[in-house]
Amino acid sequence: MPENQKILFSPPNVDDLDTEEVIRALKSGWVAPVGPQLEEFSGILQSRFNIPHVVLMNSGTSALHIALKLAGIGSGDHVVVGTFSFIAAANVVLYERAVPVFVDSEDSTWNLDPDLLEEYLNKKRGKPDFPKAVIVTHVYGIPAKIIRIKEICGEHGVKLIEDAAEALGSTIEDEQLGCVGDYGVLSFNGNKIITTSGGGALICKTELDQSKARKWITQSKSFTHAYEHDQIGYNYALSNILAGLGIGQLKKIDHFLKVKSEINAYYRDQLSGVKWIDFPAEIEGSNHWVNPIKIKSEFLKYISPEHVIEHLEHVNIEARKLFMPLHMQSFLSGYESFGREVSEGLYQSGVCLPSGTSLEVKDLDRIVKALKDLLF
Repeated sequence: MPENQKILFSPPNVDDLDTEEVIRALKSGWVAPVGPQLEEFSGILQSRFNIPHVVLMNSGTSALHIALKLAGIGSGDHVVVGTFSFIAAANVVLYERAVPVFVDSEDSTWNLDPDLLEEYLNKKRGKPDFPKAVIVTHVYGIPAKIIRIKEICGEHGVKLIEDAAEALGSTIEDEQLGCVGDYGVLSFNGNKIITTSGGGALICKTELDQSKARKWITQSKSFTHAYEHDQIGYNYALSNILAGLGIGQLKKIDHFLKVKSEINAYYRDQLSGVKWIDFPAEIEGSNHWVNPIKIKSEFLKYISPEHVIEHLEHVNIEARKLFMPLHMQSFLSGYESFGREVSEGLYQSGVCLPSGTSLEVKDLDRIVKALKDLLF
């Protein structure tokens, strides 16, 4: 990008191929919510990532909500949620008038701590408030310890929902994240590794669940000529035009994943000698959606994430704080939380650096120089 143009945090990377695919969708005449691009996008997604059954939706949040409904969660049910996550993971629990329980992260992946989860489930075994489901987020595309978490959920008879909204292309033992648990969720929001502008997908293990989800997201319309609806439904379907954009984006997914990996390697190489910067552990299988750094604990009395972000803003570079843990959100503070130290420490010390796939080396050099020039 031109010198001194603002470097955005994670903007969509759209080119002529995407434009052509959207125009193809428009020219097909299927401007209505249904159309052939939806089926084509689903097919490419399933084939590329070996996904069993997929339902395209208008957001990852919608997909999370439907996953909870498929898991049988209703009013008064308790759901464990990894506290270091985007707010949607808590909101969807409240949509169903269920009760979120926030469990802390572990140090290496920053995701839900399986030891704490196991301890909590053992503590609640046989009690009325025993959780019926667990939502684990693969935060920033970093794979959680999902195999162990799956084993723990299986031993306790608890449904496992994978929030892989940030993790398209991330894997565990060569399996796409979102395909390990009972249900999985992807997001195609504007800042994700591919985008449909707004959009998401639900990953199901069975055709029955896929069929239920497809009915619910189209207002639970019965398959008759009458406007007949036999249960509560939602207007959650993805549009055919946006699916056209998704087709163009998916055709470039391997390139995007390669660039994300290169950006991560560049930051680690160029910033490894900066005395106040620490990196998360390098976890195999990560798609490196964004690149978080931590301020080393001994420097926190001199510098804060806000200080770093403001310094970058002065030189026209956009960065973000790490997620505020859900148990720290004011409207969620009354709910039970189990462990706090790791997630609160991350929030107090972390910054996410620009990570868009349109970044060039000269842009990365600007970012690195700005960080090295930071005085305190």
